[in-house]
Amino acid sequence: MAPSAEIAFGPLDLPRSMVMHRMGVGDPTAVLDAGRFEKAWRAPIGVVRLVLRRSETPGAVTVEASGPGAEEALATWLPHLPPADGHATFSTGHPVVRRLHRALPGLRLVGVPWLFDVACSAILQQRVTLREARQAWARIARTHGERGEAGLAFPAPATLAEIPGWELERLGVDPKRSRALRSISREEARRPFLGPARPLAELRERLLGLDGIGPWTTAMVLGFGAGDTDAVLVGDLHAPSAISWALAGEPRADDARMLELLEPFRGQRFRVTRLVLGAGPAVPRD
Repeated sequence: MAPSAEIAFGPLDLPRSMVMHRMGVGDPTAVLDAGRFEKAWRAPIGVVRLVLRRSETPGAVTVEASGPGAEEALATWLPHLPPADGHATFSTGHPVVRRLHRALPGLRLVGVPWLFDVACSAILQQRVTLREARQAWARIARTHGERGEAGLAFPAPATLAEIPGWELERLGVDPKRSRALRSISREEARRPFLGPARPLAELRERLLGLDGIGPWTTAMVLGFGAGDTDAVLVGDLHAPSAISWALAGEPRADDARMLELLEPFRGQRFRVTRLVLGAGPAVPRD
């Protein structure tokens, strides 16, 4: 029997909270719907699948693991659930952010153990459409991923590091993103650092020191992967204008203006960004 546990989680919007952990409906490594999230990834021992599912107990979720090392994977993740993201104590005098926080009570900043996958998905999203990134992710996973009893996982760092550039280009990855993928793969295979318990400062420093990884990719990994409540998406195509529209009623902005508007929320800037982006064009403004 697969190891499992039930956790008193509180409100949890699975689609919004885990959206970046499934690379579209064609992602062969993940499943996401209103009541269930599943993810297969290459853990140190082998391919592991974790399932996060709404429980019949109000406000609770069940977490189940399968595959080699399932018990270890579950024991590693459970201490981080529910996440220590300050959700219950977050408060603000800004009327729009306050309303968004009340309207989206289940949006949580969940740290995950598959940080390598998060980093690769962020790299694949650099300077291309989300559709192109998702297609490349699925092609790489299906062609070079590892299949185990728990499902199909994105390639392990050592495997991805050995894929030649021409092969990645055939799968839809341009040379610049290809170099970044191989850079992080070699580093993770040589000196692993993408673990769930790593200090945020160390993760940031190691990521920024790699070829092809800048502030935007680093913020994506820290925010969506490590549960960093203060990550800022500098260099994002949509975030500055979305933030300025929600917080100041200004239809367009650059990174400098976004940073200025987010400064009062320092410590929770990623939460505010997620709330704004999660609301989409329906942001309630005064």
